[in-house]
Amino acid sequence: MKALFKYLVIFIIVFCSIFFTFKSYPDLFLNLDNEIKSFLLKHKNKSHQSKNVIIVDIDDKSINQTAQWPWRRDLFAKLIDELQTTNLKVIGVDIIFSKEDINSPFNVLKSLDLKINRQLPNYDELFSKAIKNSSKPIILGYHFFNNSFKQKISQKPTTVGTLKKTKLNKIDILEANNINMNISLLQNSAYSSGFLNIINSDSPILSNVPLIIKYENELYPSFALEIIRTLKDSKNILIKQIENSSYKIELDNLNISVDKKASLSLSYYKNNCFKTISAVDILNKNYDKTIFDNKIVLIGSSALDVVSLNNTLIDKKLSTTQIHATIIENILNSNFFINVNWQDNFISASIFIIFTSLFLTLFFNKILFSSYVSLLLLFFISFTICYFFYIENIFINSAFIFLSLIIAFICTITIIFIKKTKELMTLKKKFAAKVSNNVMNDLLKDENSHYLRTKQKDITIFFSDIIGFSQITNKINDPEKLTKFLNKYMNPMTKIIMKNKGTVDKFIGDSIMAYWNAPFSVNNHQDLALTSALEQLKALEEINKNYEENSPLKIKIRIGINSGKAYVGEMGADDRNDYTALGSEVNKASILEQACKIYKTSCIISQSVKIALKKDYTIRLLDTISIEDTIKAPFNIYEVFKEGKPTQEEQIQIDSFEKALGLYYKKEFQKALDIFQELKNKNSILNTYAISFHIKRCEKCLLNTSFFSPVTIINKRLISR
Repeated sequence: MKALFKYLVIFIIVFCSIFFTFKSYPDLFLNLDNEIKSFLLKHKNKSHQSKNVIIVDIDDKSINQTAQWPWRRDLFAKLIDELQTTNLKVIGVDIIFSKEDINSPFNVLKSLDLKINRQLPNYDELFSKAIKNSSKPIILGYHFFNNSFKQKISQKPTTVGTLKKTKLNKIDILEANNINMNISLLQNSAYSSGFLNIINSDSPILSNVPLIIKYENELYPSFALEIIRTLKDSKNILIKQIENSSYKIELDNLNISVDKKASLSLSYYKNNCFKTISAVDILNKNYDKTIFDNKIVLIGSSALDVVSLNNTLIDKKLSTTQIHATIIENILNSNFFINVNWQDNFISASIFIIFTSLFLTLFFNKILFSSYVSLLLLFFISFTICYFFYIENIFINSAFIFLSLIIAFICTITIIFIKKTKELMTLKKKFAAKVSNNVMNDLLKDENSHYLRTKQKDITIFFSDIIGFSQITNKINDPEKLTKFLNKYMNPMTKIIMKNKGTVDKFIGDSIMAYWNAPFSVNNHQDLALTSALEQLKALEEINKNYEENSPLKIKIRIGINSGKAYVGEMGADDRNDYTALGSEVNKASILEQACKIYKTSCIISQSVKIALKKDYTIRLLDTISIEDTIKAPFNIYEVFKEGKPTQEEQIQIDSFEKALGLYYKKEFQKALDIFQELKNKNSILNTYAISFHIKRCEKCLLNTSFFSPVTIINKRLISR
């Protein structure tokens, strides 16, 4: 519980850090929110085709054919006159004419201070006359801006309607201190006007656009909003507060959701949503007039050398005229995103649910379960966001939510990993005193290791035993000293086995059982087992040096090694079991260790081990044996003396011994006896007791051939001598 409390504190600290960061800096991950919104927009409004707006574009084609920019105002006049022949509803001009037309002959003559007898055309007057005489309402634009220098203007923007507001709390409508307007001649000719500003923040991505701006304590509508007001023939525009921090603009039967800055959250359309016609085609009357029926016409420019395109939440950059068209389409079709006052509470609740859910998974202490819960949370969060986005037209800023899920998941996985690491270390400490590292890792890697399981595998089995340990026990006669004595022997023996990639199975009193090639496969496991045996015999020399000469406490051991298929695995009861090896090949190795008593040798290996050896050793055939009641099939056993090839003299003696043994098997007992006797008389540098053993066999057979047996049968009576 203390650990869980500690982890709870960690979760609370991380949760509070994210929560207060969100409350203090809600727009911290605005760019990420825009990326999410951009991704979702790719699948929204895909098939939408505008039935409300047509764009007349002064594009590169129009500029190239007229060979001039800015366009002469008489061309604008002709464009307006031509559009009067269609059945359009409203014309909006997305261009500011803040200075007189320098290309007008009247203004050219005026600038040169020349006087002539006839009146030259004034393009501004022609354009003004076209606007004033238009049978369709024409809306012009102007720009608000802020700077340190207060510009004096002779007039303010005029609108036909009135923009009102009710009592508003916490609203923060954008405010301007300067304005860039059309020349008075044109401004006064227009039906109405609205501001063309579309950027209301420092963000490089255009997602929100202002619909109202405050100037000299008065509220003014945007270009798009004024066009819609004109289309609806409504005199009043009302901005009001719905709830605590939610606002809307009422215009005729339209309710437009805006934020506290009176800005609209745009929902973009695919690239060809708005029908676009080149302005020069209108002048050349190369167009279908019926497409303008009951449409709003926006006149603007998308020429790359004329205007700067705006970065949007869709892949393509849009001109300001296309942005105004999008605003109009959004409002008329109610496609804009709705601003809700509960969004912050939703995000806060989502963060809390995420951290609470993932903290509760710590009780299960399983990474997979925590991952499932995280995926489930991800699914429900994504589903909720998509539902609001596509069905309710509400975009929830979800960057904090997804980042919270990622951070909470990382915290959960890290804590579970730490917990499991600590548990594993504890288990390893407990196992380390019982089994080898390989066995321990094999047991711990499987979550279901408490179930009994075995596998058949080709392994090499090793048994060793201290000769005369009962006498040593009687000599010491002190439990503590005996334990120290035994540990002093067991420690180096165990380290040698593990160094050679062996698995220590168990300690049976003074005996050691080990095996190779399980649980993990190793190459040349027969060599590794035999190398361990020879290293142990050599290590005993160092151990015995610590005792006085002729001390009864000197240690000698017997070793038996066999190789073959055995069952290896965890065996026993569910609550108490051991990782061990079983089978007849294991029993054979144990008998070989006991057989060392018969031949008075230190190390015996079976024929299967001898055949598999890759390294060179000094080995001689010792006998052919069978094991009573268990392994009746005879097999050769070999005595191992050292690692490396035998010397010339050793090889001669080995060859003579094996020749004599072969003669014995052929029942040529006298010849065999003569060779064995000769080896014994030479004081063989190898084990002489085995020679004496076979001399007795030959002598018995010479007395009575019925005693002959090519196989020595190993039984309990024989090995207990």
